[in-house]
Amino acid sequence: MKKVTIETVAQKVGVSAATVSYALSGKKKISPEVKERIFQVIKELDYRPNVTARNLASSKNWTVGLYASPTQNIREDYFFNNILTGILDVLHDKRYQLMLYADYLDENGGSNPDFSLTQPIDGALIMNPRVDDAYIEHVKERNIPYVIIGTPEEDAGETYFVDSDITAGYYAAVNYLISKGHKKIILVNGLAEYAQSENRKVGYKQAFLDNGLEYDKSYIVNVPMVEEEGYRAFMEILRKKTDATAVVTFNDTIAVGVLRALREQKINVPHKMAVVSAGNTMITRVHNPTITSIDMNAYALGSKAAELLVDVIEKRRMQPSHEIIQTHLEERESS
Repeated sequence: MKKVTIETVAQKVGVSAATVSYALSGKKKISPEVKERIFQVIKELDYRPNVTARNLASSKNWTVGLYASPTQNIREDYFFNNILTGILDVLHDKRYQLMLYADYLDENGGSNPDFSLTQPIDGALIMNPRVDDAYIEHVKERNIPYVIIGTPEEDAGETYFVDSDITAGYYAAVNYLISKGHKKIILVNGLAEYAQSENRKVGYKQAFLDNGLEYDKSYIVNVPMVEEEGYRAFMEILRKKTDATAVVTFNDTIAVGVLRALREQKINVPHKMAVVSAGNTMITRVHNPTITSIDMNAYALGSKAAELLVDVIEKRRMQPSHEIIQTHLEERESS
């Protein structure tokens, strides 16, 4: 099969090889129509420019870094897979590569973030940042453009970020449970060090207050993003809160641990205990019973964040901005 070169693309489009190069590098402005045609032909011919040559020509690395959750979380988190798919689809279309930098936990649960930059990057995506996140400081010190997937703890007006409306999602979930007669509702939340955990708590609390019910923070437990931890924590709070009739978890994986605990305790779902999770991943549809879940639109989180970062890298966006993605509740058998 004949090798596809930049000249092959140029000939088919009817432009010079230099124009194709400009379209790829963004170094010179060309008309949107010509640029669209060039990328269409690149796709048709499956042309893959030499990365080293392209980097030298554009003074860019065509690489984005993704700073992700701890590996222990990724192992069980289908939500991460959906975000990652959205990121990869956009970056593939924009001709960028992805480097994944994961956090590692030591035997005591301490964080060991990966700060290696063996491959230079043009920009960074930072997932679900902690309070005082080390990754954010790391890229700031190096003047690397970044977009947060999640809500920053502070300086939101000075940061590019994309997040689901977590507060509204949890408000709707708890309001839904209250409308079905539940007044004692457990919240299995993420660790307090993550900014999004506070957003969940705010939505949870507001639903109680708006329904004229007492808000009791002792019904909230914070756990890592691991099914076994969710199982253990829920078993413990279940022994203390014997009057609880419903539980909301911070993701679908944790809900599986909760449902395992309820099954072992022979507590009927949903008649004795209603369960609502978050993420609306494949787990919720295949589990028995199927699980009511807050759809956080994970694919859109990933794709919108990647689109925003590419715009920042290529200087189509220069003023910090953010996008909040709407959530909705998918009702199933568990509630």
